[in-house]
Amino acid sequence: MKLSQVAAQLYTVRDHVLDPSGFSRAIERLKSIGYSAVELIPSDKVKDQEIARICNDAGMAVAAAHVHQSVLIAHPEAIVDKLQVIGAKLAVYAYPAEVDLSSRLDIEQLGNRLEQSAETLGRAGLKLAYHNHAIEFSRVDGERVLNILRGAAPTLSFELDAYWAQYGGVSPERCIRELRGKLAALHLKDYGFDLKNNQPFMAEIGTGNLDFSVLVAEAERVGCEWFVVEQDVTPGDPFDSLAHSFRYVQDNLAVRNGR
Repeated sequence: MKLSQVAAQLYTVRDHVLDPSGFSRAIERLKSIGYSAVELIPSDKVKDQEIARICNDAGMAVAAAHVHQSVLIAHPEAIVDKLQVIGAKLAVYAYPAEVDLSSRLDIEQLGNRLEQSAETLGRAGLKLAYHNHAIEFSRVDGERVLNILRGAAPTLSFELDAYWAQYGGVSPERCIRELRGKLAALHLKDYGFDLKNNQPFMAEIGTGNLDFSVLVAEAERVGCEWFVVEQDVTPGDPFDSLAHSFRYVQDNLAVRNGR
């Protein structure tokens, strides 16, 4: 993994990117930490043209964009336009908020719609990836939701979140292997465990229980393009957590002297 493949997920700093000036300051702070790429979250307050200008001026690449699900499903051509403006090759469907994942029919229908959107993006030389949480590892009729989606959407790529895979009771390493050729991005988010409250928590990379040296190596073997640092909840300033994770990635996971 090269450092140029490492991106910061802006959901971690979501409260700091609510307008163009805040977005610009956040990009500069991430750049000063060492990040050279970001993954976007949906925004109605910062226009795509402003995002492109701010990132270009800072020398910050856009690795991918999480997009509005309704737009992606109903108007995938609008997502093509968005990616072309911001200079990204990857769009991400982040969460099946209005889908009944206990229904195989509903899962298959979602997969069919995502397949149509993925095909539209593919014709423009772009990719669509599905981002998992823990719910996709539940079973319907004995089969994991994620596998039902894969069967219904053969063109679809995936953005595997290592924390949520672990939380969902499956092996992140095995998931990575099963997504060979389809893993567009890997979310790096460590899995800590609170002994006092007997529950897991999201942690800075290198402070939890996931063996990222194994996960990153396996992801590289299956053709992963991006490695995205994210932490939904942080103990303090989210930029400090992103900096801590970046230093660990730089010192322990990235290719030495590699960009």
